[in-house]
Amino acid sequence: MIKKIKNTIADFDMLQRGDCVVVAVSGGPDSVCLLHVLYMLRDVFGIHLVVAHFDHGLRPDRDEDETMFVESLARRLKLPFETGKAIGLADGSGSLEERARRARYEFFEDIRARYSAQKIALGHNLNDQAETVFMRFLRGSGISGLSGMPPKRGDMIIRPLIEISRDEIESYLMHNGLTYVTDLSNFDKDYLGNRIRLEIMPLLREYQPRIIEIMARTACIMREEDEPLDAQAKKWLEERISIAKDGTVSISLSSLLSLHKAFRTRVLRSILKMTAGGSLRRIGRRHMDAIDGLLMGNRSQAQVCLPYGTVVRKVYCDLVFVRENAMEYRDLHYSYSLDGPGTYFLDAVGRTISIEEITMHDILDVKGPDSVAFLNADLIDYPLVARNFRPGDKFIPFGMNGHKKLKDFFIDLKIPSEIRKKTPVLTCGEMIIWVCGLRIDDRFKITKNSKRILKVKLI
Repeated sequence: MIKKIKNTIADFDMLQRGDCVVVAVSGGPDSVCLLHVLYMLRDVFGIHLVVAHFDHGLRPDRDEDETMFVESLARRLKLPFETGKAIGLADGSGSLEERARRARYEFFEDIRARYSAQKIALGHNLNDQAETVFMRFLRGSGISGLSGMPPKRGDMIIRPLIEISRDEIESYLMHNGLTYVTDLSNFDKDYLGNRIRLEIMPLLREYQPRIIEIMARTACIMREEDEPLDAQAKKWLEERISIAKDGTVSISLSSLLSLHKAFRTRVLRSILKMTAGGSLRRIGRRHMDAIDGLLMGNRSQAQVCLPYGTVVRKVYCDLVFVRENAMEYRDLHYSYSLDGPGTYFLDAVGRTISIEEITMHDILDVKGPDSVAFLNADLIDYPLVARNFRPGDKFIPFGMNGHKKLKDFFIDLKIPSEIRKKTPVLTCGEMIIWVCGLRIDDRFKITKNSKRILKVKLI
């Protein structure tokens, strides 16, 4: 079996000489086997091991014993030992299994960073692979989902036992006289994974004794088809997406609509991976259909809210993907009183407005850049107010005779709704005098009779 695992490690290029490997050890049979095998192969591959044990804190009567067991195992092998304990795991959004998984991986990543390790080794085996594929089949999944767990995820996560069956692991432990702890929660049939392992797989084996190997091979076939298509989608994206500093991703609707629906879905999933922290575990078909509805719909602006705080927004000719923590202006309401000439920082939008009274002789270019407005100060009284756009706002855009709703003005200029919320509106009393950076109100333009000029600059 060691030879078989050695081949798996080599086939998937899991280890390089000199690697430091964080070995995830729960104390169960799989992780004990993983640790022992890597220990036996440490000189062959020239690697260093760190034992990491995570206490989920859900079984006070057993967790401490498991921690002590793993610590004693690491001590016997003279390996560094690290442990961590989850706090408040029973509370939070999402399933308990998902929260536990997330906390566990965060702990292992923390240990990896602390030891400057190159790899995190997990004890998933052939049976786990088959059960994962079956579970995803029951929930409804495409090629990516049915490809199961990759033997190697990125350059960091490795699964050396992924081609070893649970029977082989138990035989190995018995042959080497290795003890382990039994997690009684693995027999709790309230969890779908446990029911699949304890009830469905044994039943399927009666019809097909090699069901585990067949389903694992199916995952391999799916992965071989999935990986090149995924790479093609990422290459296509690299040439067409725009990524802002806050991680917001934009891509033109026309480029997406030119794709075949199947490939477009793959491209969209790639973007979602970028904006959802690399995970699509809670992104389902209904979410992808909702995004497709945005693409095909007639509305120029619309949005869909997805798990992980991701929002997909249609903004005229673009599709924009943004994380909720980057949507700082979503519910923005602000108002600043400007009592006279001076400089005022609008911290809600991170902009500065400066007000200066000048004469006609000081004006070099009455038009000036969009960020500067020249207004007839003879018609203006303080305080002025810089605030956000509000429903019902209207003004007379420079060069026009009649009023226009500010909302319609924004729509005509195709200003995205998020930009509207960040655009300050300068008012005098109840009247808008400048939609900052865009247009002044025609009633406040300077004329040949103007004696005092107000120069307002948005920085």
